[in-house]
Amino acid sequence: MSDDATTSVSADAAPAPAPETAPAAAPSPPAESAPSPSAAEPGETRQSLLEAVQSAVPALQKPDQKDDDGSGASPALSTETDQPEGADSEGKLPDEITPEELAKYSQSAKKRIHELSKQKHALRAENEKLRALEPHAQAADSVSTYLRENDIGRDDFLMLLELGSAIRNGQWEKFIAGVEPYYNLANQALGRQLAPDMVRAVQAGQMTTEAAVHFTKERLQRQLLENRHQRTQHVAEQQQQYYQQQQQMHERMQLAEAVKNQVNAWEKVVEARDPDYALKRNAVQNAMWAVIREKGVPQQPEHGVAIAREAYRRANEQYRSWVPPKRPTSRSPSSTGRTTGAAPEAKSLAEAIARAKESARA
Repeated sequence: MSDDATTSVSADAAPAPAPETAPAAAPSPPAESAPSPSAAEPGETRQSLLEAVQSAVPALQKPDQKDDDGSGASPALSTETDQPEGADSEGKLPDEITPEELAKYSQSAKKRIHELSKQKHALRAENEKLRALEPHAQAADSVSTYLRENDIGRDDFLMLLELGSAIRNGQWEKFIAGVEPYYNLANQALGRQLAPDMVRAVQAGQMTTEAAVHFTKERLQRQLLENRHQRTQHVAEQQQQYYQQQQQMHERMQLAEAVKNQVNAWEKVVEARDPDYALKRNAVQNAMWAVIREKGVPQQPEHGVAIAREAYRRANEQYRSWVPPKRPTSRSPSSTGRTTGAAPEAKSLAEAIARAKESARA
């Protein structure tokens, strides 16, 4: 170590040789000898003894000098600052905050963190409930789709469920009582059985058995088509009513928007013309509701403006009753320097009130 230091001091004291005359020297390991500061380019600051020793011995370098890219921060520190505190190797934070992390925050921040944690747990529990109900919802949706596509009504579906329950519970009489009417209809539609009225007609000699079978099949087919048509028409009427309700709602919203825009435009004109309108606004709005109760909801934007004008007129009458009447002026001038003659008309409500107060003090 002393030899290296002596070499560095001697090199620092000796004049720097010219670059073109300097002999080529074989490179030496950095741990054995420090590079001569005289080899620096002209204009650079010479290294001190400590800097020369640290550059020669890597083990003596400071942590901020060991960065390869020269950014002034060690790779270990850079890696720590790239990821949030408490994150794992993949940069993912844990679900819950640790007590050590929580202790670094203020009381208000801790309270907010606790509230957010409660909300998170509540949302997670609600999400778990919804996930548990998802298979049931999918099954119910599949059943509803099947019933709708196959035109099975609510009563028919409940009847089928009751028949299935009767089979499961061994209630055969209940099952036969429920199935027998449909079984007879199926036989009649297939021509295997005649309806009771057709049996009586055949027995009375009014028609043959073949004609009775043909008539029974056609009648059942016609009834089936009529029932299907009635159900289809009922569904179409429900859909039409729904569309009409939606259209009426849309039209009402459009009318309300048009009335609002028209009344707002009228109000801006009145506000620019009447300097006291800001004081009358509440009275105008209250009077407007009274006019609507009397004349009904506006059906056109012009009707809404007419209601606003009537409310404005009533508010003006109300404010005129609040303004004190003008006092007659004295024929002789008073000691306060007032001039004779009628006082000029007040230009605003505030000016009229101020004059009334002045007259009361006189």
